[in-house]
Formats: sequence, C-alpha cells, structure tokens
Amino acid sequence: MEREPRKRLLYLDSVRGFCTMIIIAAHSFSHLMFWDTNLIPLEEFSILAVIIFSQIILLATSAPVFVLISANALSYNFYLDVRNYIKSKSENNPDHKSHIDISFKDPVLSQIVKKNLISYSVLLCASLAHVFLFHYGLNWNGRVQRTLFTGILETGTFSNIDYEVFFQTDAIGLIALSGIFNVGLIVLLLRKKGYYKPKRNFLILLGLIAAWYLLSSLFHNLFDGLFWESLNDGRYGITLLLKFIVGPPQSIFPNFAFGFVGIIYGFGFAKEKSRAFFRKLALFISIIFISIAGILILINGFNLSTEDFGLFLPLELQILDFAVIQILMIIFIELVEYSKKSPEKIIKSTCIWQRYGKITMTAYIFESVLCILNMKWYIPLWEKFPQTSFILHLEVFIFVGMQIALWYGIILLWEKKNFKFSVEWFTIVIRKKLIKKK
Repeated sequence: MEREPRKRLLYLDSVRGFCTMIIIAAHSFSHLMFWDTNLIPLEEFSILAVIIFSQIILLATSAPVFVLISANALSYNFYLDVRNYIKSKSENNPDHKSHIDISFKDPVLSQIVKKNLISYSVLLCASLAHVFLFHYGLNWNGRVQRTLFTGILETGTFSNIDYEVFFQTDAIGLIALSGIFNVGLIVLLLRKKGYYKPKRNFLILLGLIAAWYLLSSLFHNLFDGLFWESLNDGRYGITLLLKFIVGPPQSIFPNFAFGFVGIIYGFGFAKEKSRAFFRKLALFISIIFISIAGILILINGFNLSTEDFGLFLPLELQILDFAVIQILMIIFIELVEYSKKSPEKIIKSTCIWQRYGKITMTAYIFESVLCILNMKWYIPLWEKFPQTSFILHLEVFIFVGMQIALWYGIILLWEKKNFKFSVEWFTIVIRKKLIKKK
C-alpha cells in the first residue's frame, strides 16, 4: 500500500519540545532544592520565585502530556493509513458501493499494528533501563532508592541497585504501556464498519475518560495500601500485577486518560475537523476538570510536599493537570496549526522547541546524569561567595538556565549526525529490522 503524502502536525513537535524544556528545568530545580542538595528551604523561597516555580511544578507533574502527544501522533497516522487502505481497496473494486469491512487480519493493516507495537515495546525496554540505571534517587517506600549508574554519581560510592525500583512506572514506561493499549483500542474503534462512525468513536473516548477517572479513585483506594504491603512482604507477583494498575509514580490510572483524549485530537486532525472543534473540545474538558478539581480541593483540602514525588500524587492535582494540558494543547494548536504563517516560517519561529522535541525520550532518560555531573563542579564554585538569600537564588536560577542551554548545545551538535544512537534512533532502527521495511 503506497502511503500518500500527509501533513505533519507541527504543533506536536513544538509542544513536545516545550514540555521537554519544562522537564529539564523542573528536574534541575529539584536536584538543587529537594534531592540530596537543599540549598534553599521552601519557606525561604522568595514570593517571585514561588510564583515561577509553582508554574513549573504544575507542568512537571503533567508528565502524562507525552502520553497525549504520542496518542495524538499514533491515532492521526493510524487513521490515515486505514483511509489509504480503504482507498486502495475501492480502486481495485470500483463496483463495490457499500462500506468496506475493515479487518486487521489483512497483511497491510496487521503490519501497521505490528510496527507500532514494536515501537512501544522498544520504549518499554528503555523504561526498564531508565529505572534500573539512570533515574535520580527517589524517596520511595520509606527511603531514598537509587538506580545503579546515577546512584554512584549521587553518593560518590558504588552501591548495588535497589531492586524495588523495578516496580516504579516512569513516564517512558507509561507512554509505552499506554501506546500498546491504545493500539488495541484504535483497532477496536476502527474495525469492521467502525471507521465510518466518527461520532460514536468520539463519544466512546469521552466516556472512557470519565470512566477512567472514576475508576482511578476506586482502584487507588482499594489497592494503594496493598501495593506497598505486597512489596514489603516479598509477594512480587501481586506487586507486579498492581504495578500495571496503580504503580507509582506514573500510574496508568488515571494517566491513560491522556491517551484517550490524544486519540480524539488525532482522529480530529485526520478528519480535518474545523478550528472550532478543537477549541470547543479543549474548552469543554478544561472547564469540567478545573471545576471538579476545585470542588475536591474545597472538600478535601490540598497538600503537596516534596515527599509526594515518587509516590501517588493527589487525585485533585492529576485532575487539574488534565485540564491544564488541554489549555496548553489548544494554545499550541492555535499558534502553530492555525497560524497564518507559512509552514517554513512556523518551523523557523518554533525551531528551538522543534529541536528539543526531536530527542525527548533521550533527554528524559539522561538529563539527571548530566545534571548530577554538573553539580559536582558547580556547587563548590559558589561556596566561595557569601551564602546570602540573593546569592542562593542566583545560584539556582543560573544552574537551571545552564542546563537548558547545555542540552540545546548538545542537540545542535547531535543534529548534524541525525541523532545517531539516541533512544529515538534505536527505536527506528530496531523497528525497521523487525518489520523489514523502511
């Protein structure tokens, strides 16, 4: 099946790069303020810094935005691949007037499924490498647990890997698990005559979002305690099962919901929906979820401490995150997809975000390593200065800016080699070898 030229969703590259910058900034802040180094106690943080930092923290807890981005790209390309398939079938059978019955047992469609499953499986392997080797130390299950390579850098001594980190679900693992689930979901939505029922598909996906958040509250109430209990008792089979239901810090409940709304965006762009469709979708979801989060905060209160990172984030925060990300998405859709500028000018004006977006997975895995290495020489430099509040604030913000700039420099150099040996490069190479198709 020959693939027709298709419009690239430039806003996805931009929002992915923007969120990658946020992750680098948030982790840089956190390494200096929370993990091992505590330069400025939160109560001594200036009001202006609190305002800036609170925005970064809110977006940093929205790591599932990458699930939405991935699901958007997946569903957009998947839908267009199915449309190509239908078009080729119709051309071969011009007398066929009824809707074509879509079967994913067909070799052409099954290969589309296979290539996506391979990509997400590679990401799942990358996730395991991340939580075993390169993740920063987290306050997890009552103590700071460290990965092998990053743990050596953090402590300065060789330490065996904390085996319990295997039961963490990081953002990359969440993307991989969500992607595998979404491939199956999209197949169910489009199979047989489902492709011809867009309204039904949109309603199913909206219903899934609501159901997923309702089930999240139920499942976390039932299983959070059991997760830690089974882990501490050495019942690793039960713990592994619960990892795929409520495993922290990036639990699939409720975070798979980001993927469901991503599929709606992807289907919408594939069907060339109007600007008003995306505005109404983002506005509707954001208003509903901000209202729900506000009501829950009024009833239950809200307290987010640094000890919560690596554990189960409050449901109120996760609901608020879902709303904020819809606002972020519509801003980028308006600025990029519906800009009056030419695609060339859009790419030029968003080139910084575009570049960060090319190695999102690689940066996510290795940014802590680079951060810790730089802290080894950076912090001692500042010890020669008077440790006033102003100097400490300056030390923090310069370090964050340095990390963002350093990654951009790495990207500029790596771009010349087409990002060879990055996680993204390995994903493409492995998939090509397995499906024997470029």
